[in-house]
Amino acid sequence: MLKILKDKPLVSIIMNCYNSDRFLKEAVDSVYAQRYTNWEIIFWDNASTDQSATIAQSYDERMKYHLAPQTTPLGEARNLALSRATGKYIAFLDCDDRYLPEKLEKQVKLMESTHYAMCYGSAITIDEQGAEIRRTLVKNQSGELFGELLTHYEINMQSVMVRRDLLVEAQLNFAPHLKYCSDHNLFMRIAAYHPVGVISDYIVQYRILDDSLSKKTVDIAASEVQFTLDQISANSPKLRQKFTNE
Repeated sequence: MLKILKDKPLVSIIMNCYNSDRFLKEAVDSVYAQRYTNWEIIFWDNASTDQSATIAQSYDERMKYHLAPQTTPLGEARNLALSRATGKYIAFLDCDDRYLPEKLEKQVKLMESTHYAMCYGSAITIDEQGAEIRRTLVKNQSGELFGELLTHYEINMQSVMVRRDLLVEAQLNFAPHLKYCSDHNLFMRIAAYHPVGVISDYIVQYRILDDSLSKKTVDIAASEVQFTLDQISANSPKLRQKFTNE
């Protein structure tokens, strides 16, 4: 097994947690059920006060548990977790969502055979009981997708895999001040300059909760999306000119 793992790139899975014990075991177990086995979980406990720490620390050495000295905004917490990652590839998993068993295997195969900066796939939306609500099949085709994503943003964060060396070399991370769209900001900044792979297969389950952070902050989404577009336009006037209609 060890010899086999040496031939497979390490995937660092970022899990940011703040009082998320309700579905945490389901989320972590979905990683341990992966057909692709060379991964680590970077678990950032954002000073939780529930049973999250107990659950996370019940796993083996592939679970890298980090306890924050104090609670910080999500964007900052994600960056702190990213700084601990050592894998060739970065993936993300929120504590109430789940990977499907072939998620990592399919993405590593694609990333190893191409020069895509990142890739993403289709997602199944589930409710609090885990029952399927709907299936969201991605529409875009792999390649230069910035224009398509401007008019049809379809990236589910749980389905993303990105090259860590790109994040390091380009000094890319999550915008700490964004409360709702920090993932959109990061992925659009990547797509603006790099090709992106798309996997049509369903690879994750995304859970809708009545008290989710996204529902609490959805009213600020438009202004944060506008910030991202302004940021990219300011850095690349040619992109703004090229995609004026979009």
